[in-house]
Amino acid sequence: MFDNISLALSGERPTAELLADFVEIGLVRGEYIFRDLQLYPTAPVAQEKMFAYLDLLFGLAPRRVVYRTMEVTVAEANVLAGVEEILHEDNQLMGLRGIRRHMRHPASLSAELAVLREIHRRHDGLTVIAPFVASADEFRWFRDRVRDEVGDCRLGTMLETPAAVLDAEALAAAGAEHFVVGTNDLGSLLAARARVPGGSTELGPGMVRALNLVRDVCDGHRCEMHVAGYLTPPLVEAATKAGAESCVVHYADLPRLLGDGYAHLPDLRHLADVKRRTRAAIDAHKTGPDGERQSSSCAV
Repeated sequence: MFDNISLALSGERPTAELLADFVEIGLVRGEYIFRDLQLYPTAPVAQEKMFAYLDLLFGLAPRRVVYRTMEVTVAEANVLAGVEEILHEDNQLMGLRGIRRHMRHPASLSAELAVLREIHRRHDGLTVIAPFVASADEFRWFRDRVRDEVGDCRLGTMLETPAAVLDAEALAAAGAEHFVVGTNDLGSLLAARARVPGGSTELGPGMVRALNLVRDVCDGHRCEMHVAGYLTPPLVEAATKAGAESCVVHYADLPRLLGDGYAHLPDLRHLADVKRRTRAAIDAHKTGPDGERQSSSCAV
């Protein structure tokens, strides 16, 4: 068993034997359940599939399961059947996503929380993570919704914006017990560079300082720091040196980071296949039958 590696899942179905290699299921990215189905969380079938998946994971995992609520860009949301409104944005990185989408459209969050309430009733060890947070006020809004609609489960937040890293003290004071440093977006924003689709996250300028800032906050509060993303060995080393409780490695990245012993797992192509289908749906949404670009019905 790796003593500082947890597993990130995006709809893959691990075995109990595989899960025994890792500290815990360190991140379930809820949006990939919905992107796989091409359904919005408010669809009854989407809620049924979400429940079945999480119930399966809790049956396999003897330890904690960390679930992050839906985190999609506007373009990704637009192609999910049942989405509340079709929007257009030029900057997908900084637009209506994560906690901002929850606050604008709370019914979709409530659909996820209804499933989590039943999971929490049946199983111990649920941690719920807020996505793409930029302030303690946003987290407090999320905290209150989860407490009202799920109950007294463990709560945390992604730290994937510089604002969230700098506000980590206030986030901990607001009740975040579990920080997941999301190095993909954070690395992009710290370096003022666009994310490369499918690329790994390099250590990058400012990342070590960000990790140390978060560690200092965790040392003063009852909270943990975990580091997630499309990780590289230098980033894993930096996270370990900074005292992260775990590095959260994506299922699809296991062969690349941990060796050929993981090269023949089932579902290694699942994440890439879901992303490919989403890209195809986005391209089809942008163009009409004659190839002309469609206009959106609303702009943000």
